[in-house]
Amino acid sequence: MGIITSIDNPSAPCLTMDNRIGSPAPDFTWEIVDCKSLEIVAGKTTSLSALKGKPIMIIFHKTMNCPGCKAQMPFILAAHEQIANKNIVLLTIYRGDSTATIKRFVTSQGYTFTALADEKDEFAVKCGFPIGAPITIFVDANGIIKAEKVGPFNSQEEIKAILDSL
Repeated sequence: MGIITSIDNPSAPCLTMDNRIGSPAPDFTWEIVDCKSLEIVAGKTTSLSALKGKPIMIIFHKTMNCPGCKAQMPFILAAHEQIANKNIVLLTIYRGDSTATIKRFVTSQGYTFTALADEKDEFAVKCGFPIGAPITIFVDANGIIKAEKVGPFNSQEEIKAILDSL
């Protein structure tokens, strides 16, 4: 688990629907959070740019009142199992949810992929997305946004086709 602590270059213009695909993904940093105590682990941070060299699937979620988030999770879980040994990173970013809420939610659901709290909803906004979930972006190994999906996935094959194109 983690909590997003900064978005690089916050004064730069946000991405838009017209320029998002083909643009570098905005970089962000998160602090690692101990899943038991919910305390930030001192000195333990990482960033999106630290994952360069690996394709990344970033899913923007909400823990509550998101029927689309819930509907697509069987497909996300199946995709996560398939990509576990393929050097593809799966990040879920919970828009506006607290670390404690996310911990309760992911624990109750049995999710094992990286869950990040974006309590101020800054990263999705920087990517140019309106309020809402689920939204997914696919970033290639060079840090370029190659694809996006607004709304829930309807099959595991839909996810696989995008991942195979990265």
